[in-house]
Amino acid sequence: MALRIEDEGAYFRALSNYWRQVNHSEGFDIEDVSEPHGIGGLFRYDCQREDTRYPNPVLVERYARLGLHRYNLSMGTNFQLHHLKKFNMSMNCLSVYYITLAACDPATTSLATFQVKVGENCYGILDLTCYIARPQGAPKESPKPINFGPTFGDGSLPYWPSDFNDILRFTVLKDSELQDNDWIRLYLELALCTNDRWISDSSLSQLQIVRVAIETIGGVVEPPNERLPAKSANVYITFKGLSYARVGEIGEHVERKIIVRRVLDELTGYLTLQGGFGYLFGEEAAVERSMTPSSFAFDDELPPITLPTRPINLHLYKWK
Repeated sequence: MALRIEDEGAYFRALSNYWRQVNHSEGFDIEDVSEPHGIGGLFRYDCQREDTRYPNPVLVERYARLGLHRYNLSMGTNFQLHHLKKFNMSMNCLSVYYITLAACDPATTSLATFQVKVGENCYGILDLTCYIARPQGAPKESPKPINFGPTFGDGSLPYWPSDFNDILRFTVLKDSELQDNDWIRLYLELALCTNDRWISDSSLSQLQIVRVAIETIGGVVEPPNERLPAKSANVYITFKGLSYARVGEIGEHVERKIIVRRVLDELTGYLTLQGGFGYLFGEEAAVERSMTPSSFAFDDELPPITLPTRPINLHLYKWK
C-alpha cells in the first residue's frame, strides 16, 4: 500500500524510511513496508495465489533456479526448485529480482525455503549476476568489498573452436554427464529467455542438446571431470529444436549453438553468466547478424552481415 504524503519534508523522511526497511530485509520480506506515493518502490508478487499474474514467469523461474545453482556450486549440494513463493522486483529496464522459493533435496525430499537475488546487467542478452542464494533464516552475508564485475580479459567471448580435440583445453561431455548436470540445460534456457522474454515453457521443452564442451578459464584443470564444477569456465552448447530464426535456415532440425561464460567470484561469492546464441547450421555456411534487443527475432528477410574477423565486445548480441 502506498502512502500519500503532502508535505515535502515528510515525503523525504518517508522515502528514507521506506528504503531503510527494504535494505534491512535485503529486499525480500517487505509485505508490511509501505512506500510513499509515486516513488516507484519494489513491485511485490505472491506466486502462491492462483489469481496472481506477474511479468515474465518463465524467466523468473529460471532466475530462481540460477540461485539454487549458485548455492549448489558453492556448497556441493543438489537442491532443486519445487515452487516459487513470492518475489519482489525493481521495475526498470534492467531489474533486480528478490525471490523466495521452496527447494527440495532429492536425497531427503524435504522442503527448504531459499532466498535468491538476481540482477540483470544488460537487456536482451544473457548477462546476469546472482548476488544472494541462501536458505531463509541463514545469517545475512557480510558486506562485500567493492566489485566491478568479473574480469574477462578484453571483454570478449572466445571464437567458437574449429574442433574440441584438444583434451587439455576441452572436456566433451558424455550423455550421462549431461543428464547429471541439469545446469547445462538451465544455461541454454537462460540464453534464450533473456533474448526472447515471450518464449514459452512448451517451446523450451522442445530443445534438444546435441553436444556440450567445457573449457576452464585460468589454466588447465585435471582430472577432466573437475572441469564441470569449475568456478570459471566457458560452456559451448550445440542444440536443436528451436523453430524460428533471425537469419539462416528455419526449422527445429537446424543445429544452433551458444557460448556461456560462468564466473563464480571467490572474493564476493557472486555468480555471473554472460553469453548468447545465434549460430545457425545447415548444409550451407552459417551466417549471423548483430541484433538490437528491440528488433528481435522473426524477420528473416534482412540481409546477413559478414562474419567478424575478431571477437566482438560482450555487449553486442553474439559472437563467432
